[in-house]
Amino acid sequence: MWGRVVEIMTAVWIAASPFVFGVQDDPELLWADQSIALTICLLSGLSYWRPTRHAHLLILAVAIGLTIWGRFAELPPSPPHQNHIVVGLFLLMIALIPNQASQPPNAWRRHAGDGLS
Repeated sequence: MWGRVVEIMTAVWIAASPFVFGVQDDPELLWADQSIALTICLLSGLSYWRPTRHAHLLILAVAIGLTIWGRFAELPPSPPHQNHIVVGLFLLMIALIPNQASQPPNAWRRHAGDGLS
């Protein structure tokens, strides 16, 4: 589940980035970043619950939207929007990582107790 932890850490960065880039006075940018961060945290958190274990795949849609918004909100993109582009592309990579990526393949786990090496 390390991929989900990285997504949550990235959401914390998105929530803090308006203050880092000094654009907290822009309510549209501030609340957009806060709502995107909350959405990512929610989807990552839902992935820990077995019935919604694939919820993290919806982050792909959020990441695509974040990348497109960052690219076309201003021309040329300002530093906060460049951040949106980079974070969106990063989330595209991380959201594809399966929840059980740290564990050995299922076939290996099935045969772990039969004495085969």
